[in-house]
Amino acid sequence: MTVGTGMSPTPTIDSLHAQWVAAFNSHDLDRHMELYAEDAILFGGVDQLQDGRAAIRAYFGARGPQMRVRAYPMPQVRDLTADVAVTAGHVDFADGDQLSPYRMTWVLVKRGGNWRITQHHGKIGAHPVGKKGIS
Repeated sequence: MTVGTGMSPTPTIDSLHAQWVAAFNSHDLDRHMELYAEDAILFGGVDQLQDGRAAIRAYFGARGPQMRVRAYPMPQVRDLTADVAVTAGHVDFADGDQLSPYRMTWVLVKRGGNWRITQHHGKIGAHPVGKKGIS
């Protein structure tokens, strides 16, 4: 944590990605929510749009205690500007032994030198042929 800001430093998209996986797997909602912009939106595994950190926190807080990221290789990144980027990749979530492959995209913004998620979309779906069980 950066002293005085209460936010985890994420000067690179790689660092944001690594911290997101660590926060998700530790079930640390405070740390996880730091990685989202205050006005972030999320479409996840439910039909309702999650609007704002409080809604996103409730969404992630409802997952089971065994839910983890099994594998989330660094996604493809496209820089739109120096402070805006989009990502797209595959992630394998696991609830115990039950595997749930997802396709996931983020829109990222860099504010105060740190990358944050402003839009998150996840959709359950199989990996493309030859990509099953990405690690």
